[in-house]
Amino acid sequence: TRWEKAMSTVAEVIEVWVKVQSKWMYLEAIFIGSEDIRLQLPEAAKRFDQVHTAFKKIMEETAKRPNVLEASTTEGRLDALAQLFSQLEACQKSLSDYLETKRTAFPRFYFLSDDELLQILGTSNPTSVQEHMLKLFDN
Repeated sequence: TRWEKAMSTVAEVIEVWVKVQSKWMYLEAIFIGSEDIRLQLPEAAKRFDQVHTAFKKIMEETAKRPNVLEASTTEGRLDALAQLFSQLEACQKSLSDYLETKRTAFPRFYFLSDDELLQILGTSNPTSVQEHMLKLFDN
């Protein structure tokens, strides 16, 4: 029936929307919050800026008409969100490749999570490394 098809579309759109929002929130803190990362990864930063603008536009449109059925069945919404997710994945891949080069240059960075490594790389304050010293060096 028409109603079942609509509910299926809503479920599919919301599933993709949540994935986009989650990845966007994670990458926003990195690409918007760290000028150093933006300088190191200018193409990924530009790609993220485009996604950031498009996602905020979708969210603003949705805030004006907060109806889940309307928001989910807007023409092209699923495709737009899928495209945003694909672009965010590309940003994530660029970031991972960048971190891998840093780990290759200094193998002890392999003992740190991506977030911890970003915290070190994203600051010019040398004392920020101190809290991670135990992970980097055994004693």
